[in-house]
Amino acid sequence: MNNLFKATLAACLLTFSAVNIQAADLPIKITKKYLNFPISQSQKRAVMQFTVGGKKERTFNIRLANGEPEYWVFYDVSSFKGKTVTISYQGDNAGLLKIYQDDKIAGQDSMYNEKNRPQYHFTTRRGWINDPNGLIFFEGEYHMFYQHNPFEKEWENMSWGHAASKDMIHWQELAVALDPDDSGTMFSGSAVIDYDNTAGFNKGKTPAMVVTYTVDGHGKQVQSMAYSVDKGRTFTKYSGNPLIDSKEKWNSQDTRDPRVFWYAPGKHWVLVLNERDGHSIYNSSNLKDWKYQSHTTGFWSAPTCLSYQLTATKPKPNG
Repeated sequence: MNNLFKATLAACLLTFSAVNIQAADLPIKITKKYLNFPISQSQKRAVMQFTVGGKKERTFNIRLANGEPEYWVFYDVSSFKGKTVTISYQGDNAGLLKIYQDDKIAGQDSMYNEKNRPQYHFTTRRGWINDPNGLIFFEGEYHMFYQHNPFEKEWENMSWGHAASKDMIHWQELAVALDPDDSGTMFSGSAVIDYDNTAGFNKGKTPAMVVTYTVDGHGKQVQSMAYSVDKGRTFTKYSGNPLIDSKEKWNSQDTRDPRVFWYAPGKHWVLVLNERDGHSIYNSSNLKDWKYQSHTTGFWSAPTCLSYQLTATKPKPNG
């Protein structure tokens, strides 16, 4: 009888494991800060999706390892704490069972001591990084956003990574500021502080940090914005996005990298945008409604790269 019980239990466990390996969904109640993911460059990319309470929250491509991982990446899920995140994966689901949550990043104890890790220039904890975006100074902190793939060491899943510093030497890496969504992936852009509440996003006396960025998806590039009222720790994407959709006007997908700044003499915002064969100028009084002004040909660099300033782009009132 005892041997029969053992055999039955073993069969049940094998069946349970097989079901989980082949399962398309993995529900995890979030009690820790991070989800850690095993990665293998030999695996093909496949779509992974986070769903919370029936609502799709995150979608990205990932090379989930089904055997021994080559390295680990992580994602900050503290905003979902106490909720159940259902992970769906369209690739080989064997790797789902290796995903685990923790308050530490896999390999955290040796982080920044790895061979060939730069010690002076900023490097992200995990993943791929490129163009800096939205460099700005606000209330004692320098903010650096940047193009980022949190899930791999190559270009993909363009997001806005985020780090903050008080001295521009020591940086604290924060949670991803802008994730890809149904409209596309998050390309370069810029940031401003809306001291006069022209967009209406301010919270009491707290001015909004407003970022304007390009979304790449569905065969075109459009301009959108998001705002934060907690010093850039979390961002809300504007419900009226996109702000500018110029594919029809220019018959070109190259409409990207908006640089926004305040023009004091005219008392309005200016947006410089790379469009097709040059740069276009748009004006706005509220950061939402942009009116085309002019176009100059012969420029090929992103406007966001031409005039990065680690300063607030609009002075404080009476300051």
